[in-house]
Amino acid sequence: MMRFYENKGKVLAIVVFVLMVICVAVILYHNEQINFENISMLTQKKDHNGSNYIKCQLFSNLGTQNYLTLEMAIPYENKTQCDDLTQNIERIKSDMLTNINQEEMKNWVRMRDFVAIKGELLKVINKHTKQPIEHIYFDSFLYQ
Repeated sequence: MMRFYENKGKVLAIVVFVLMVICVAVILYHNEQINFENISMLTQKKDHNGSNYIKCQLFSNLGTQNYLTLEMAIPYENKTQCDDLTQNIERIKSDMLTNINQEEMKNWVRMRDFVAIKGELLKVINKHTKQPIEHIYFDSFLYQ
């Protein structure tokens, strides 16, 4: 009975090692089928009309006590435009946070002027893309 308890740690280590080897083998075998875009925070989706779009989330403070959280869908027409958006999305988000006038944005949000907000966001997006984006859609818009 004593030997069983002495070897218990060794047996457990061997079992864990074998399970890890099996997991690595499965991952390597199915590597071609894993789609990392589904795991990414930057998602590409299709709406009910079959249009392709990239989702983009933006969190910003407006002033000292107010926060703006918005989630946009940026539709693209072809793979080239999708690749261009995907490559530049971090620059676009950074530019939205740093270069949009906070006072103007605060006024647009208070007045619910979504046309002005979309127009300003489109300017920033199109500054960083080769093929212009014509529309963006808000999935969520939260101002608190």
